[in-house]
Amino acid sequence: MVTLTRKQVGSSWKINTAALEQALTLLEAKGLAIAEVIHDDNTQVDSILHQHNIVSQKDLWHKCKNVMSKFKELLQEKRRSPNDSTVECAETIAQVAVFSIAQLKDYCRDNGLQQTGSKLQLVQRMSVHLKLPEAGANTEIQRQRPLKYPELAAHDLAYKLKSWIYTCAKNAAVRGDTTPQLLTLDIHNAANHWAGDHSTCRILPGVRKCVTENWSAGQMCKYPEGGETHKAVADFLKKYITEIKMKCYVRARENFISETFHSVINKFATKRIHFDTSHTARLACAAMDWNENIRREVWAVYHRASNDTAVRHRAKTNKALMDKTSVWKTALANRVFI
Repeated sequence: MVTLTRKQVGSSWKINTAALEQALTLLEAKGLAIAEVIHDDNTQVDSILHQHNIVSQKDLWHKCKNVMSKFKELLQEKRRSPNDSTVECAETIAQVAVFSIAQLKDYCRDNGLQQTGSKLQLVQRMSVHLKLPEAGANTEIQRQRPLKYPELAAHDLAYKLKSWIYTCAKNAAVRGDTTPQLLTLDIHNAANHWAGDHSTCRILPGVRKCVTENWSAGQMCKYPEGGETHKAVADFLKKYITEIKMKCYVRARENFISETFHSVINKFATKRIHFDTSHTARLACAAMDWNENIRREVWAVYHRASNDTAVRHRAKTNKALMDKTSVWKTALANRVFI
C-alpha cells in the first residue's frame, strides 16, 4: 500500500501519478507482472501505463455517467433560443412568454407600446396588440422555455443511453472483442434503433441482435426517423463516442471495489483530520476490516416499493447481507495486550 501526502509531491493534483509510479516500481521490484490497470479517466495515468507497457482500462460507470450528463446538458434539457423566431410570429401567449424581457421591451418600443412593468404585464400588453387568443386574460406565463427536443425528455433517453452503453460494453467483453470498432458501431446504433431503423441491428452479432428488428415502420419509435431529433442524437454519439475513446472500455471494467474500500478507509482515517503518526496503522486496520467482510453472504432479497420519481430507474430489489464481524479486532488486541 502506497501513501503520499501533498507535501511529499508538491501539490495535490500530482498525488495520483506519483503514487502510481511508486506502486508500479514496488510491484515490479517484487517480480509481479502487471497486465492491466483500471482507473478513472486520467490522461496522465494513461501515459504512465503506456510507458510501462500496461493495458489501460477506464471505469465504465464514470463514462456512462459523463455521457448521460452531457446528453442532458446539450440535448435533452436544451432550450429553444428565442432568436429562432420573432415576436410577430407568436401565435399564443405561451410563445410570447418565451422571449426575454429585453426582447419584449424592444418590441414595445418599436411599436409604440409602454415599456414599463413586469414580464407578465409586457406579455399581456403584447398579446392584446398582436390579437392573440386569450389576449388580456390574467394567465400565468410559463417561465421555462420549451424543450428543443421534447421526445428525449418524454422517453428519458438520457438514462436509456446510459443503459445502452453499459449493455454494449458488457456484451463486447463477453465476446472478447479487443478492438473498439464493433463496440462503437453498437453504441451509435442507438440513434437509429430509437428512430425505428433496425438495419444495423441485423448485422450485429447474435448476442446483440435486436429482438424488435421486425417492428413495422413507426412502431414503438421514440422519435421520427430522419427528423431533427434523430440527427441531433446521431451527431452527439458520433462526437462523444469514438473508437479512440472507447478502446479503453472494450473490457467493461469497473473500479467500484476500490471505491468501496476507500469508504472503509474513511471510517478509520477520515479526510477531515490529518493523522501524522497513526495513518499507516489506520490504513492497516481498514485493510483487515475489508478483508474480513468482503465476502459476506446474502441472507435475504427484498423488493423496494417507492413512488419517488427520482429513484424510479434504480434497482427494485435490495440484498441484505450478513452482519459484519470484527474478529480481527479481537485478534489484534490479544496480540498487543496479552
